[in-house]
Amino acid sequence: METKAIIFWVLIAAYIIPGVIFGFKKLSGHPDSEAYFKRWGYPLWFMHVLGFTEVACSILIVFSETRMYAIGIFATLVVGAFYTHVKYKDPKRDVMKPVFVGMLLAVIFSFTFWI
Repeated sequence: METKAIIFWVLIAAYIIPGVIFGFKKLSGHPDSEAYFKRWGYPLWFMHVLGFTEVACSILIVFSETRMYAIGIFATLVVGAFYTHVKYKDPKRDVMKPVFVGMLLAVIFSFTFWI
């Protein structure tokens, strides 16, 4: 396996592992996730939908046939997360998380066409 491919799969792993973890936290109704969604005024069913979407897209991003769909959906989630953190004046570290996730997603998008 060449170096570009190894870097690509490391980036994919760095993206999907947290995606699955945080997706399952939302799906399972973790108290921290519930507290955030209640504070933001979002219904809890929306938290579960987002959790399912994160887990599903974490699986879809692995396959080249579905990767672009997953990237598009993830990009939408990242924009929504950024908007939410800014709107509710969350701490800067929370606001910056979707920015870094979005940057990693952009790199994965670029690598998709490079390798």
